[in-house]
Amino acid sequence: MATEDIIQKIIFTHPEITRAEILEALEIEKSKTGGWISDETLLRLIATKHGVKVPQTKNHNCNLSIGQLIPILNDVTVVGRIVAVYPVRSFEGKQPGKYSSVLIVDKDCLLRVMIWNEKTRLIESGELKTGQIVRFSHAYTREDRGGKTELHLGAKSLVEINVQNADEESYPFIDRFSTKCDGITKPQESIHLVGVVRDVFPASTFTRQDQSNGKVLKFLIGDDTGQVTAVAWNEKVDELEPLLKKGSSVILVNAKTKLSSNSVLEVHVDGATYIDFCTSHVR
Repeated sequence: MATEDIIQKIIFTHPEITRAEILEALEIEKSKTGGWISDETLLRLIATKHGVKVPQTKNHNCNLSIGQLIPILNDVTVVGRIVAVYPVRSFEGKQPGKYSSVLIVDKDCLLRVMIWNEKTRLIESGELKTGQIVRFSHAYTREDRGGKTELHLGAKSLVEINVQNADEESYPFIDRFSTKCDGITKPQESIHLVGVVRDVFPASTFTRQDQSNGKVLKFLIGDDTGQVTAVAWNEKVDELEPLLKKGSSVILVNAKTKLSSNSVLEVHVDGATYIDFCTSHVR
């Protein structure tokens, strides 16, 4: 579909939106993506934001940095360093299947890569590991529940592990994006920490409002700027309890910061958090 057709479709569906406003929105999106993505694709994104459905066309395979990605792209190639690998899970329904995800980084930002069905064997076999520089080809992008762009691997997607001749500096380790303990100043939905376990407190159980039982475990994590209390919940308690030792190095990827009942900021570790005790994955 031509760009003018998409503009007219938006105006037809939303007469209150002017052509000038659509073109202004297009220029904003172009500035965000550095001119790497076609006007047609960006207009499709704008149409989607306004609830206007535009028939999909296949995008020409393009190599993009993480920061240039937007939802609704097809046939995309992205390279990044894996900084987190999540377990494979199953789902039920008309077409049961399996899924997993990894977090990758380039020099600008992080990206979640969703891995579906037969491709999850790469996780189950241990082929995909933290620290690797990986190329994902023939993938597509979608918007997650929080409005962020995700990369999805389908049946035709390809995965190249340990990309040859990759510029190491362009694909840093997670410490490039981590926050120092003294930099934790407000509640945040996603934060990354690299530090040392200063102390570990005994786990305890509690009863939820629905009368089910839960678990909680607290420990102190510190760096050269100070220390902060970390709080692990439920299944993460079982995962961490045998591994947490005073003096051990630890990496928390995608944790949260919240105010405690005493109005003190804590780092919360839940099912969305990846924990690594391997210091070779920082630099």
